[in-house]
Amino acid sequence: MKRKLFITLAISVMAVTMLASGAPAADTFKVATFDPLSGPFKYIGDSYNWGLIFHAMQYNKEKGGVLGKKIEIIPYDSQLKPDVAVRLATQAILEKKVNVIATGTGSHIAKALSQVAKKFKVPLISYGAEAASLTGKLCNKYFFRISLNTAQHSGALAAYLKKLPKVKKVGIICQDYTFGREAADDFKKSLSKFRPDIKIVVEIFHPLMTKDFAPYITKLNASGAEWVFCSNWGPDLGLLIKQGKNLGMKAKLLTYFLEDGIQLSDVQDAALGFVNAEFGSLVNPNPLQQALNQAYHKSWRTFVTSKNPVYQWPGTVVFKTHPIRYFWDAANKVGKWDVDKVIEAFEGMRFDGLNGKMYMRAQDHQIQTPIPVTVIVPKDQNQFDPTYPGSKMVEIVPIVDTTVPLSQTGCKRK
Repeated sequence: MKRKLFITLAISVMAVTMLASGAPAADTFKVATFDPLSGPFKYIGDSYNWGLIFHAMQYNKEKGGVLGKKIEIIPYDSQLKPDVAVRLATQAILEKKVNVIATGTGSHIAKALSQVAKKFKVPLISYGAEAASLTGKLCNKYFFRISLNTAQHSGALAAYLKKLPKVKKVGIICQDYTFGREAADDFKKSLSKFRPDIKIVVEIFHPLMTKDFAPYITKLNASGAEWVFCSNWGPDLGLLIKQGKNLGMKAKLLTYFLEDGIQLSDVQDAALGFVNAEFGSLVNPNPLQQALNQAYHKSWRTFVTSKNPVYQWPGTVVFKTHPIRYFWDAANKVGKWDVDKVIEAFEGMRFDGLNGKMYMRAQDHQIQTPIPVTVIVPKDQNQFDPTYPGSKMVEIVPIVDTTVPLSQTGCKRK
């Protein structure tokens, strides 16, 4: 059933790409995206594209697009392979003459595309690749991140542990590549700031697309960890949670990406009590986000073709792509497509975002935002809507607690 829905999703993405543009391809403002559109992580790439196409449709309707041209989202399948993403991005820039390239998954893809952006002087917007090094030691003029990085994300979860003073033992389990390693390192750094009394009793790194978590769950149980930090995403998060329930995993998870409709609907009961921090949340009480939620849902339901209740709400993936609107605002403010001037206009921009006051830090191009923290609850306790998997807000961590001073990021841009 799930596979059928994903196929429907992919077909709809292709169909609404045309709707987002609303004009011949030669007369559009083109944004090329590079995310997995095949394989086990396909639904994540599809979801990101749905979010971007939705925003493009809304922005085209509200503001007439960018510089008088309708926005066109052009999805490419990165296959989660850097060489594939580089080849396709080069093709999109040289042949399609795209204005912007973009990616959400994963950090190794963003790292490779960052060099393409620098080579061709084309802006790269990341709405999901989170390795802190991308806006740290690897920062460059053409790369912007409009989502959290691992330092912010891990910092929000470590800050939440201040609410649990009795917790003394914590474990770590993450995917074994750049993103997972940096997420774990940043969590340890943040613990030393917010809860230096906590002891990390076990650290586990596993391959992407792991099928059997039993050995890792056994190790977590043996460690005595009361909570476990986990930056996993996609099936690597869902399988860990489901197998953990079946195998009697004792600890609860502190997660990055659990408040996702597709994921959460699959693991709901097994994830009760787990905590999630993310760029945006459906249950965020911010009045601006509430208003945007209502506007999203009114349009979203005319946009989504699937009848699965999960798809009837846009979910956090849409919120993560939302700040691309401010980049489009920067281009409209400049009044012409001058890449250097558009970059300069976006640098330092301040705006009322989904979580309150936010800004794009000029030097490292890392968005700074308050971060919602939610706990997973039964559906009937959901603060949002009974048809959506359940969560409730427990805290909004302010920027001051999660921002990393520029001097500590490794970014050398002035």
